[in-house]
Amino acid sequence: MLLKSGIIVAFFTMLSRIFGLARELFIAATFGSSAIADCVNVAFKFPNLFRRIFGEGALSIVFIPIFSQKLLESRESARKFSGEVLTLLPVVLILLTLIMQAAMPYLMAIIAPGFYEVSEKYELAVLLCRITTPYLVFISITAILGGMLNSVKNFAAFAFTPVIMNVCVILFTYFFEGKLTAHFAISYSLILAGVLQVAFMWFYVSKARLTFSPSLNFCNDPDVTKLLKNMGPAAMSSGAQQVNLFVSQSIASFIPGAVSILSYAERLYQLPLAIIGVTFGTILLPELSQIYQKKDITSANNLQNNAIIISLVLSVPATIGLFVLANPIIHLIYERGVFVSEDTIKTANALAAFSLGLPAFVIAKILTPIFYAHGDTKTPMRITIYSLLVNTFLNIVLMIPFGHVGIAMGSSIAAWYNVGLLNKYAENCGDFKIFTKTKHCIYKIGVSAFVMMLVLFLSNYFCQDLYYSDNLFIKTLALFFTIFIAGMVYMLILYFFKLHLIFMKKAHG
Repeated sequence: MLLKSGIIVAFFTMLSRIFGLARELFIAATFGSSAIADCVNVAFKFPNLFRRIFGEGALSIVFIPIFSQKLLESRESARKFSGEVLTLLPVVLILLTLIMQAAMPYLMAIIAPGFYEVSEKYELAVLLCRITTPYLVFISITAILGGMLNSVKNFAAFAFTPVIMNVCVILFTYFFEGKLTAHFAISYSLILAGVLQVAFMWFYVSKARLTFSPSLNFCNDPDVTKLLKNMGPAAMSSGAQQVNLFVSQSIASFIPGAVSILSYAERLYQLPLAIIGVTFGTILLPELSQIYQKKDITSANNLQNNAIIISLVLSVPATIGLFVLANPIIHLIYERGVFVSEDTIKTANALAAFSLGLPAFVIAKILTPIFYAHGDTKTPMRITIYSLLVNTFLNIVLMIPFGHVGIAMGSSIAAWYNVGLLNKYAENCGDFKIFTKTKHCIYKIGVSAFVMMLVLFLSNYFCQDLYYSDNLFIKTLALFFTIFIAGMVYMLILYFFKLHLIFMKKAHG
C-alpha cells in the first residue's frame, strides 16, 4: 500500500515539478539574475512560504489526524468537522491577508532587508508581494480539501494541484505579456491559479462524497479548538525547511543577484526532495494516524523503517548526481537568454552545496509525522527553533568567506542537525527505533553510492566537451547517458547486495 500510494503521489509531484521548472526557466531566461528577477522570486516565495507553513503544513498536519478520527466514527461526523473548519478558515485567512497587505513595507524589511538600499527594487518587491499574497487564502482552502482526500487514501488529486498552478502561470504570462509587463503578468497569474485549484479540489471532494455544509458551530466544537490550539506549534515545526530557506533568502538579499541564484538552485534540488520527501510526508501522516489510533506500534515501526530505506535508496544517488554534475546540469537547463556562463557557475556552486543536505531534508519528512500522528506538535516546534538558530548562525558565518555558496552550505548542515534531533526525540518517546536491518541497508546504500560517484567523476572528466557542446541534442544526450550509466551501476550493486529483497518481505527488527 505504501509503495503503491507513493508511486501515485511521486508521479504527480514529479509532473508538477517539471512544470515548475519550466516556470523557473522562463523567469531565468527573461530576467537572469537581475534586480527584477530578485523581486519576482521574492513575490513568489512570500505566499509560498505561508502556503507550505500554514496551508500544506500546519493546517494539514493538525487537520488530518482529527479528520481521520472523525472518519472512524462516521462520514457525517467528518463532514460536520470539515464544514466548521472551512467556515472559520476563510474569514481568518482574509483578515490575515489584509493585515499583511497593510504591513507589507515593514514585512519586506524582514523578508529581504538588503533590498532597502535600492528604493526602486524595494518598492517593486512590495508591490508584487501585495499582488501575490491573496494566493494564501486559496491554497489554504485547497490544502484542507486535499487533507480530506488524503485521509481516504485518495492522494492523486491534491498531488496534481501544483501542476494547475504552474501551467496557469506559464499560459497566463504567455497570453498577457503583451498587455502587462512580464513581472506583473506572472504575479497576477498566481491568483487565477488559486481559484482554479480550489475549484479542482472541490470537484474531487464532491466525487468522494465528502461534501459539507458551512457551520457556525465551530465555537462550541472542542475539536476545532484543538486544531486552533495546535496550529501555532505545527506551523513552526512543519515549516522548518521553509523557514530556513526564508532566513537564507533574507541574508542573501545583501548580495546582489544572490536571491535569484539560490532560487534557481533550490528549484533543482527541490525536484528530488519533492518527489521523495513530500511523497512520503503526504502518505505517512494519514497512515500513521490510523495505525497509532489502533496502538499498533510494531506496524508503525515497520512502516517508518521501510520508508527510510526507500527514501535513502532514491535520495542518496540524487545527491551525488547533483553534486558531481551541478555545472553541466545548470548549463543545460538554465544557460540561455540573459542567463550567462557566470550565472551558471554561481548557481552550480549553490546547487552542489544544497544537494549535500538532500537526504536530511527527505528523512525529516519521514520522521516528523511520528509526532503529528500522536498529536504532538510541541516537540517538532522545539526542534525547529533549535535548527533555525543553527541555520541562521551558519548562514551568517559561512556567507563571509563563501558568499551565496556559504548560505547554501549552512542550510545543508542545519538540515542534518535537524534530522539528528528528530531521531533522538523520536527514539526517546519510545515509539520509534531504527532496525538493525535498516542500518545494514544504509551501509549497502553508502557503498553503492560511492562506486556510483567514482563513475560520475570519470564521466565528468572525459565528457566535458560533450556537456558544453553548441549542439543542444549532443549535450543533452551526453548528460542523459552519463546519468543512465551511473544509475545502472548503482542499481546493479544494490542488486548484488540483495537490497531489493527488503521490499519483498515484512521488515522486522
